[in-house]
Amino acid sequence: MLLILSASSFGQQTNPSPGLTKQDYLLKSKRQKKVASIMLGGGAVLVLTSFIIPRGEQTGTTNMYGIFPVPDYKNDGIKAALGLTGVASMLGSIPFFIASGKNKRKAMHLSFKNEMAPQIQKSGFAYRPVPSLTIKISL
Repeated sequence: MLLILSASSFGQQTNPSPGLTKQDYLLKSKRQKKVASIMLGGGAVLVLTSFIIPRGEQTGTTNMYGIFPVPDYKNDGIKAALGLTGVASMLGSIPFFIASGKNKRKAMHLSFKNEMAPQIQKSGFAYRPVPSLTIKISL
């Protein structure tokens, strides 16, 4: 039992998967911010386009709630589709801006240093430096 416990405690993978580095987080943050900016700008252009498109010819009237007559125009469907798509794109950019900020903060808190870890050597333990990833958590 003791042998199994010690083997699992001190056993390591031969090819550990590399974690994300500071540069990886910064690159990820930069890409997310670029996507968010494109979505925000594209959404603004779509909303502006929906305002610029002319109404077109009047096709009839609709009674709103059975009381108010509201005129229908030829391009109302196109204008509504462009406007709603633009607003959805602008709202969709918000999570990308938030994720970009979080990844940038993660990159600023990551650092590498050598930790002293016990390793089995011949008949005893020896403390040897092992590269490790340090994360600072602000409380």
